[in-house]
Amino acid sequence: MEKKFKIKINILIVATILTGFLCICVMSSVTYNRIIRDDIKNISKLTSTNIYSDINNELTKPIFVSLTMANDSFLKTWLRDEETMVDSKKHEQKLLDYLNGIREKYNYESVFLVSNKTNNYYYYNGINKVISNQNEHDQWYYDFLNTKKLYDLEIDTDEANENRWSIFINCRIEDEDGNLLGVTGVGLELNQVQELLESFGKDFDLEAMLFDKEGNVLIDSDYEWKKRNVFDIPVLKENKQVLLNNYYTLDVYNYKDKESSGYVITRYIDDLDWYLLIKKDTTILVDTLEEQILKEFFIIIPVILCVLWIVLRLMKRNDSKLMKLAKIDPLTDMLNRRGFNEALEYMLTNSQRSFYVFVLDIDHFKTINDSYGHLIGDKIIKLVGSIVQEHLSKHGILARWGGDEFTGYIYGEEEEVIRIVDAIFAAMNQDVKLKEYQLTSSLGLTSFQKIDTVDTILCRADQALYEAKMQGRNRYVIK
Repeated sequence: MEKKFKIKINILIVATILTGFLCICVMSSVTYNRIIRDDIKNISKLTSTNIYSDINNELTKPIFVSLTMANDSFLKTWLRDEETMVDSKKHEQKLLDYLNGIREKYNYESVFLVSNKTNNYYYYNGINKVISNQNEHDQWYYDFLNTKKLYDLEIDTDEANENRWSIFINCRIEDEDGNLLGVTGVGLELNQVQELLESFGKDFDLEAMLFDKEGNVLIDSDYEWKKRNVFDIPVLKENKQVLLNNYYTLDVYNYKDKESSGYVITRYIDDLDWYLLIKKDTTILVDTLEEQILKEFFIIIPVILCVLWIVLRLMKRNDSKLMKLAKIDPLTDMLNRRGFNEALEYMLTNSQRSFYVFVLDIDHFKTINDSYGHLIGDKIIKLVGSIVQEHLSKHGILARWGGDEFTGYIYGEEEEVIRIVDAIFAAMNQDVKLKEYQLTSSLGLTSFQKIDTVDTILCRADQALYEAKMQGRNRYVIK
């Protein structure tokens, strides 16, 4: 029965450790997964802020330059005098020098001026053409005038620069009465902004893009800007109005599709009236983490099994020692209550000899602990135990019952047992140390009866001890 119980205990230990390890693996996976996602999220937010700042620097500067040009008194005067100047070539050259000076100073691909009177489109090299509402490519001019905006941005091909895709900043030029004089501005190649987004994409392994309020991708780090709409992403489509109406803070969304999952972060760029989008795919990182945890699992499981085998072998080897230690009182090196109960149970069942069971208590022991402390109290307990043990010798067994109480049994008939008990009391009363602390002991004694159990015989001995206490202590009573 005990063997089966031990087997069950061993199985329970193994199952508990393995279950605990599996739980730790799962918890670690979930925790690290969350930590990694949070780190990626925070890094993506920080990156989007950096990109936002760099794009602002890249595009806000040409906006300010264009606005400065639109308010330059030279351009306003030049446009007013465009048709009245006698020396028109010299007059035109002044404008070209002005436009070329802006171009060289800020290193822009295009610097232009459109006259509202003549519809002439001037750039740094001369007149490029005459704007016409019949020309589809010139429709940008009339669309811009209809918006009544002070300025806007537009992505278009630059006819004056080999039809390269460029970002144009268009600004209205008005006189003091608010009458339209023309439109001026600068253009920079789309590649400049695209390369900026691409560099962030490569550095942080993400996708960055700019889109308008219709969701059309204007510039993308992977050069697919003409073919995409951000609201094709389900989570952005669901939150379209919230996203478009947030002009001040970052919007962060979780996305998941058949191929990947991660974060989408958007932010409105006020000066451009565009939105920045950062898309970070976390699939590879999460898959790598899960793969690593799985590898660790298959490495650690054999290690745990080996450790368990060693532990179980050691437990089996030291089982008897552990059981023995469990029955020994650490202060006196005598049997404790558990050990004595087992010994007494055996005596009651198997002994053919007559014996007496006793319970001994040190009188007024509490005053020792209260007055001198527990270290002195422990020394007194050991002293009393050694005196009793010395006189029992081979005549019985002594155990520490608990606190300042001892119990045991003595072989023999009543006369022999009384002789041993008298010798114990005489030794305690003559001990110098016990005399110093004015300590005595009381003892209750009872003989074994055939019908006795551990509880009944100890109960009688305890009653006898109580009577000894009531009779004045420093004595024994046989019951």
